[in-house]
Amino acid sequence: MYYNIRLDWDPKVIGVKNGIYQVELDNTAYQKKDYTILESLFINNEFTAKQEYPELHFKFCFRKLKSAKKTSFMSFTPYLNHVHFLIHNKVLDLLKDFNVQKYKDYEAVIYDSPTENIDNNYRLFFCVLQDWNVIDFENTVFTSGGFVNNPKIDHKFSDENEMKKFNGIVKVKTLALSKSFDNSLDFFLTRLGGLFVSEKLKSALEAYGATGIKFNNGEDA
Repeated sequence: MYYNIRLDWDPKVIGVKNGIYQVELDNTAYQKKDYTILESLFINNEFTAKQEYPELHFKFCFRKLKSAKKTSFMSFTPYLNHVHFLIHNKVLDLLKDFNVQKYKDYEAVIYDSPTENIDNNYRLFFCVLQDWNVIDFENTVFTSGGFVNNPKIDHKFSDENEMKKFNGIVKVKTLALSKSFDNSLDFFLTRLGGLFVSEKLKSALEAYGATGIKFNNGEDA
């Protein structure tokens, strides 16, 4: 059993009511050429289809929202492709005891201002995508509708091309993984369904008391 993980949006946990982010990338902290590189690699989607991660020579600087609370996993803005959260160093150390798919943790700093309450205890977590071949389309169930007067309808597709040709928006209801998938992984990212952790890693994160994420077993793998 694998569990889908998502960042927590509860104001009681993250301290802000926007439901989206606790910190924001401080673009004023960069020289223009460095921010152009960052924008190209992480905002303009250059690495979407690549099983690799970019190397950088600078750190990521984040300004904390005034009321935001610090959690083990922290949300940020703007959206950076395949960069899912800021993770506390102690939790990152915990992950190193598990089989995590190919990833990169980048140097990061969080502060109230560049000279106030500087916190270097977090890293920015980048995870490459598992390719389409790990999806068992024959046994994966998708759903569409479910809003206003449109009932939910289940769908199946033979492969990613048939799914992409569907005239509408579908979500994964039940994700099935193929024989090509490495089932020894405790943490992985799919092109469908997002981030998943094993039951063993879920238990370890809960025992540690990790904050800032939610587990969902509604999408089984």
